[in-house]
Amino acid sequence: MRIEEVHGEAEKQKIARRILEELPEWFGIPEAREAYIRNCTDKLFFAAFDNELPVGFLYLKETGRDTAELYVMGVRKAYHRKGIGRALFEAAK
Repeated sequence: MRIEEVHGEAEKQKIARRILEELPEWFGIPEAREAYIRNCTDKLFFAAFDNELPVGFLYLKETGRDTAELYVMGVRKAYHRKGIGRALFEAAK
């Protein structure tokens, strides 16, 4: 498992889409899900990979000159409870 910052706009959207669409219990409203996907392109974005498969991501939204908030995070169901969310959060910190 590796965590890395993702820079490409298309790659960010591809990762966000693949993961959020697998989590309809939390991201089941299509309009809201599409907004998360659309809005990730200019944000600080981290992804977790199992080999080359993206298994989780998070991105930050700048809220001030020196502050940011965790805006959205998702981890594929098969990878829940394995510390991926925590690792993403630590990388973003």
